[in-house]
Amino acid sequence: MENNWTIEQTKTLFALANEAKSRGRGLVWAFSSMSEKTGRSVNSVRNYYYSQLKMFELVPRLAADLGVSVPEAARERFELFDASEIDELLEKVLVGKAQGVSVRKVIAGLAGGDAKKALRLQNKYRSMILHHREKVTEIMRKIGAEGKDYFNPYSKETVAAGSETDNYRRLNDYISSLDESEVGEFLQIMKKFFA
Repeated sequence: MENNWTIEQTKTLFALANEAKSRGRGLVWAFSSMSEKTGRSVNSVRNYYYSQLKMFELVPRLAADLGVSVPEAARERFELFDASEIDELLEKVLVGKAQGVSVRKVIAGLAGGDAKKALRLQNKYRSMILHHREKVTEIMRKIGAEGKDYFNPYSKETVAAGSETDNYRRLNDYISSLDESEVGEFLQIMKKFFA
């Protein structure tokens, strides 16, 4: 399906968002309705809605000029994590997991019973594990240097404080911190070294 949206489709999408609000329904209802009308995926509709909403917030006159009715208080402000929050999240989860506490339980404790905050923390933790290995490895080294046990999410095992000085452990941690293409390069180098 073509990704170009017409002005009429944009008006329809925002009209559906207004209708959802007036009926006490969530935006998912509007996204699903628009998905059915256009043949686009719900995620694609949602992404388009939020990109246009951001543009209309930055240039309010544009929505009026196009005849698009933007819902009031359309969304809560997106809250970014600062570096210290990310470090604390990773450290608490990795140490907690080493103590036998589940990731969800650690996050629930950090969220203090706030379900939205818990979801936000859980998503950030998963994103860091998947896309920021270097940062996660840095935090694991910091935890080990402080003499605490931690869970290594890449090797899926608990690392006892002080054991990370073992050369095999260090090699394992190094390899597990590499992405797929880097692992391939590393193995090619090792193959030449031992040939």
